[in-house]
Amino acid sequence: MVDDGNASGDASGEAGAERRGEYVDGVDGGELVDTSPDSLTLTPEQHERLKTHLHGDRLNEIEYSDRRYLVVGRGGDGGPGRRRRRARDLLDDRRDATAFMLEDFGLSGEEIDLWAPAFEILCEQATHVVGVLEDFDGGHVWELGYLYHEGSRVRDALWLLKRTYESDERRRERYDNGMAAAHLAALERAAGDRVVRWRDESDLRRAVGEIP
Repeated sequence: MVDDGNASGDASGEAGAERRGEYVDGVDGGELVDTSPDSLTLTPEQHERLKTHLHGDRLNEIEYSDRRYLVVGRGGDGGPGRRRRRARDLLDDRRDATAFMLEDFGLSGEEIDLWAPAFEILCEQATHVVGVLEDFDGGHVWELGYLYHEGSRVRDALWLLKRTYESDERRRERYDNGMAAAHLAALERAAGDRVVRWRDESDLRRAVGEIP
């Protein structure tokens, strides 16, 4: 989340108007970004970098799909990241549907300043936001915080696939983060029947199948 320090000065000028305009075709930045000091604001250079990432065939595919699944959760090459990609692929295989992750748009770890606005835009594009959760060890914890603070539109689109463990000790070990646990508990209450629990990798397919 970046404040360029000149939001108030530029708000009535061309630079401010550009930042409040479209990030990419069909995505109205004015609906996504407030120019108040504590909100997401972008410099012109960041704006252009964001447009470079969020463009092309991938975004067109999302725009023209009936069901659009944004899959959030743990990244990386280990088991949790692999299972999240498996959930994405299962959803993507559905007729007239596309599933995607923030990483699919080529944002690198060096471009952390763009992750929050990109995530916000993709949430707006999604008909379903699907969280694949099995621990609190990773950058996906800030995504939980974003979803927790967002309004009802995102929460109404939210499905949580939450892994359960065989013992209380193992569960506490995997979900040992007080603030993230509080956010997740609030999200579970908001999602209600849209929280689906799964035990292991073979059970994940069944859990994904419960998402419409």
